Amino acid sequence: MIHPDVVAVALDKVEGFAFERFVNSFLPAITGHTYVPLGGNHDGGADAFGGDPVHERAGNAEIFYQASIQQDFRAKIRDTVRTLRKFGREPRKLNYVTSRTIQYIDNEEETLSIELGVSLRIFDGKYIGSHVNNDAATKAAFDHHLRHYTDYLKHVGSSSIVPSSKHVKSPAVFVFLRQELDRRSGNDSLVNSVIDSLALWALEGTDPDAGIFMKAGEVESKILDTVPSAKAIIKDRVGRRLQVLSAKSYPGGRQAHWHKKEDKFCLPLETRERIESENLEDEALRLHVLNSLYARAARENTDQDEERLRLSAEVSLRALQLVFEREGLEFAHFIDGGSSQEPPAVSDAVRDAITEYKIYGADSVTMARICLSAARACFYQSSPQERLYLGKLARTYALLFTLNNEPRLVQYFQDMTADFYLYVGTDMLVRALSEHYLDVPDQLTKNTLLLAARAGAKLILTEPVLGEVLSHIRATDNEYRSYFRHVADEASEELAMNAPKILVRTYMYAHRAFKENKRGPRSWENFLNQFCTYSTLHKNEARADLRRYLQSAFGMEYRTTADLQNLVDQDTVAKIADDLEPRKDRRLAENDALLACAVFGRRRVKREESAITEFGYQTWWLTNETMILRHTYELRRANQNEKYMMRPDFLLNFMTFAPAAADARRAFSNVFPTPLGIRLSKRMDEDAFHKIMQDVKDADEMDESRRSAAMARISDALKGDFHKQYMISFGTSD
Repeated sequence: MIHPDVVAVALDKVEGFAFERFVNSFLPAITGHTYVPLGGNHDGGADAFGGDPVHERAGNAEIFYQASIQQDFRAKIRDTVRTLRKFGREPRKLNYVTSRTIQYIDNEEETLSIELGVSLRIFDGKYIGSHVNNDAATKAAFDHHLRHYTDYLKHVGSSSIVPSSKHVKSPAVFVFLRQELDRRSGNDSLVNSVIDSLALWALEGTDPDAGIFMKAGEVESKILDTVPSAKAIIKDRVGRRLQVLSAKSYPGGRQAHWHKKEDKFCLPLETRERIESENLEDEALRLHVLNSLYARAARENTDQDEERLRLSAEVSLRALQLVFEREGLEFAHFIDGGSSQEPPAVSDAVRDAITEYKIYGADSVTMARICLSAARACFYQSSPQERLYLGKLARTYALLFTLNNEPRLVQYFQDMTADFYLYVGTDMLVRALSEHYLDVPDQLTKNTLLLAARAGAKLILTEPVLGEVLSHIRATDNEYRSYFRHVADEASEELAMNAPKILVRTYMYAHRAFKENKRGPRSWENFLNQFCTYSTLHKNEARADLRRYLQSAFGMEYRTTADLQNLVDQDTVAKIADDLEPRKDRRLAENDALLACAVFGRRRVKREESAITEFGYQTWWLTNETMILRHTYELRRANQNEKYMMRPDFLLNFMTFAPAAADARRAFSNVFPTPLGIRLSKRMDEDAFHKIMQDVKDADEMDESRRSAAMARISDALKGDFHKQYMISFGTSD
């Protein structure tokens, strides 16, 4: 979290070139667009703009941005527009980024837009300070280019009054966390309902009479082209759901036809007729709202021509859809009557919709006034049809939100992961080794560890865990040589499946593949050589060999047993080991007891309880090995009953399988302007929708400090919840 005081100091001290480099990284992260610098002097280069180069949006020669620290921003903007035109450019929109804070920024934008005939957007120092913590990219831009200007004032930002992050200011993350804590039995019914709706949408246009069919893979591809962030949700499900849709027992009757011989699908006549009727109703509703927005604009703007008024209605409608993309939960709550406070994104959405429609200069100022007035009238004096339309969009958003398809949720879990310090359990590393020959997308454990490390988490390999992994490999080698060496080449799939050691099973499956296509280990020795030198496996040097591999493969840091012992009370470790010993080898019991106590010990040393963060604790033991939990009640009681063991499924589902923020935004922009957005609203359960709205209300009633504390508590509860059912799971330990 970058303190606003730090930002203010940096912007006050920054020099021109450093500020430009900062903006080159900061603005694309904010707008989602890439920019390229204009060329040399013959193309309006740096010298022509007084040392403050202008950048052009990639793929759009009418939109530019400029970064400048010049005090007289009006003169700078006028000169920039004049120079662009001098060099043959036709600027339609200019984003001007300044380190200064500008008073009455809306008035300045409007005045200069009319004067210059260019749509002007000013991002000033106040805006930068409000958005510098948006995501990893904006924070990195500050750290790389501006942070050093504050090195002389290390105490700035050390105040005990910690500003709330964007995760706390919005109720979105709090509501999602509370939903997840309440929903422990999984959400297959909701997911299946959404997949069914998407599959039927994808099948539109099929016709058995015309010989037009689709395979399950084609249906999935069409869905992902429109909703790319649904990949984790629909993986391996579309084909099964299409078969279910083809059954007579499906609620409401068969919805699709499955031609089993060709394994193709199509919509039957009755489904096509029903969808056509629903599409007609939805399109009629959209047109009614469009006409209503036009009528509002026409009544209040009698000086405008018909064409502009019709265009204003389309822009207003698009702006309403864009608000859901930016502040969907807050906007849905507002539409549902749960809040009287208009979401602040409305005016920004209007401006962005105007840009989408390529309306620039003085025209954009007039259009913004018309559209903002029409949109607000739609909120506060809405007709029944307008309320119905906005309600449908609210339910569509709530559905996407429930499916973890919201950019703010993605960013929250990425930021949380970057904060983790994880002692990685033996079971996780052995499972990761066993995935060595799987296709990369199927390497769940390995991918989870790698993505966590790349997100910034510190993965810790401890000496006790290293010893256990090595012992496991050695024991596996002994078992293979004793029982499987002579039958491995001819081993049946059933024998491979029933081998007791996971690495033996892995080898036999991979070796079968080697015999078929030469891809895989040619021998048992070759297989184990992937992890450490086989000739020294049973010698002392194997420990260092394996340690180097694990550290290199998973980006791990190493901690000795002595490092862990310095964090713990030895009597507590011995007591837990004594309790655990009847169920486990003494050495393994001592290792488990040491790791459990080390989690609390490091939290104490690092004063994690004193940190004010919505992410909860940093230090955890990442493992699926739960036997020790019943023997650590006293340890937890001595530590405020906090949990210490993180369930790997938590990382798998909320970090590695969350859609990329860009994909989530793309899903929103593809869904809301289309009939698909309205159709998906029918899939949102009314009770579930109203539960979300109630949760938003509860969040609004908390002040930000209370909300932050509640988020920390819930997130820690989720990390250690071994009863929650996830769609994607590691399963039990070997």
